[in-house]
Amino acid sequence: MADPTPATREDLTSDPSAIGIWRHRTLLPPSRHTVTLGEGETALLPLSVSTAPPGVKIHAKLESLNPTLSFKDRGMAVASSWALDLGMRGLMLASTGNAAVSASAYAAAAGMECRIFCGTESRAHQKLAAAAAHGAQVRLVDGDYSAAYAAAVGAESDGWFNVTTTYRNPALAEAYRTIAVEIFEQLGRVPGVVIVPVGAGPLLRAVLAGFSDLVTAGLAHSVPRMIGVQALACAPLAHAWSQDNWRLALAEAVPVSPTLAGAIADSLRGYEREGLLTLSAVKESRGTVVAVDEDSILAATHELARRGLLVEPAAAAALAALGLVGVRDVISDAHESQAHDVVLLLTGHGAKEPSATPTFEVPDGKRS
Repeated sequence: MADPTPATREDLTSDPSAIGIWRHRTLLPPSRHTVTLGEGETALLPLSVSTAPPGVKIHAKLESLNPTLSFKDRGMAVASSWALDLGMRGLMLASTGNAAVSASAYAAAAGMECRIFCGTESRAHQKLAAAAAHGAQVRLVDGDYSAAYAAAVGAESDGWFNVTTTYRNPALAEAYRTIAVEIFEQLGRVPGVVIVPVGAGPLLRAVLAGFSDLVTAGLAHSVPRMIGVQALACAPLAHAWSQDNWRLALAEAVPVSPTLAGAIADSLRGYEREGLLTLSAVKESRGTVVAVDEDSILAATHELARRGLLVEPAAAAALAALGLVGVRDVISDAHESQAHDVVLLLTGHGAKEPSATPTFEVPDGKRS
């Protein structure tokens, strides 16, 4: 994947006549079409949490409030617009669920077809049902996300636009840069730290590129420290980060087990190079990559829900990470340089994720 073209100050000027990510059309790849469902311009809320270091302000960027309830919508708006420009038949991808819902919705909005490959281990039935409702062709592949990824690559052909990840299709990465610009507009400054739930991690790298745009344009002096968070049950990037040789560590068969955070469960098997891009971005920002256990993910999911924020467990992993020593060290270092803000990217809503909510049964005699 080529690095995005650096932005100028003019590129970062918003268009008040447009909505969502298209307010920053000059920052996005040129396209003749504009497919939108109202994505972008998501809220940034202050969040009071007991695990916040003294003097540090925690904010939640609610990417869970995009039209199909995940950050994926930004990328799919641009990708579907490109696909129309290119005269493509439709969008195709591998997905654990969120991207499937998003791609199917935007393909429908653009009048195109959508083909989805999903691993049977993803447990994404509710999300796949939503994708099918938009008219997508859903094909289950035995195995995990990596198996679905291989199937999608093998199915690439003329007429199908592969939107599996921003590393596979850079059109998506360009759209995710707008998250950084919005955070800057909403805070009035660059935060000291941004915590991002990651599978392969293209979202983290793209958001860092957005902050780099601000520096290049002379609107900011530095980028934030980027922290990638994985589920301990499937954490190839966190494992590699702790090793001297990243390439060798990513090539190792790291044990993987089922996790509540299915949206970031990516073993990177067969495309380990993508992990190197993410690790390099984290290093460039002087951040870190960590892994959180299932109990911490579940506790964070429930804590956010009780504060009115229903998110999927993968998104809640960003909050769970605040309690880790390595994360607190990075926040402390950033805090010393007068960067007091930490932003958690809450990447997906809990409405599509049954594991985000406890089972509820109506007591006998209480039905109305």
